[in-house]
Amino acid sequence: MDADVDIILSDVDGLYTANPQTNKKAKLIHEVEEITPEIEAMAGGAGSAGGTGGMYTKMQAAVAAVSTGINLVIASGDEPHVISRVLDGEELGTFFVSKENRLQFRKRWLAFGARIVGTLTVDEGLAKAVKRKGSCSILPVGMTKVEGVFDTGATVSVVDKEGHELARGIVNYPSDDLQKIIGAKTTAIAKILGHKHFDEVIHRDNLVVL
Repeated sequence: MDADVDIILSDVDGLYTANPQTNKKAKLIHEVEEITPEIEAMAGGAGSAGGTGGMYTKMQAAVAAVSTGINLVIASGDEPHVISRVLDGEELGTFFVSKENRLQFRKRWLAFGARIVGTLTVDEGLAKAVKRKGSCSILPVGMTKVEGVFDTGATVSVVDKEGHELARGIVNYPSDDLQKIIGAKTTAIAKILGHKHFDEVIHRDNLVVL
């Protein structure tokens, strides 16, 4: 979902050093920079008597989130205005810090993990811009050819006129629309298609240069 943060609201305040229901000395951990085996052990196992307030599945969610560039917070749903307070930076619950920012993860996924379903060929000027700047948005005026059938949100390959792959990215328009706006200026998109949701065919944040 391209999220910045995942907030889990629960009947517990967050991750404790021990089960707060059975151990009065249990302390709330406000921030976890790295999910170590020791941190995972504090959550106990699935259905474990040693689980710290039903934390096992929440810890699994935290591992998944931080490994994909998303921060995660576990907080009590009983706290008044808890979501807005968390987003304002107030120290509530347990904050799990992502290992890398979301953009870095997404670009690595685009380069090596995404399924490529189409190809955009760009002119010499745009090809040079992509190489020179390291990353730039793909505009319809620089396109010369569209291959494949795909929808908005698909991952495509960007190639030069010789067919050399320059980059990969997520398109803002389906292939049918792209066929109609090849070589067009952004100001003409709405007139050609009858709508314009984006100026860019691929925004630079959704493009990884190979």
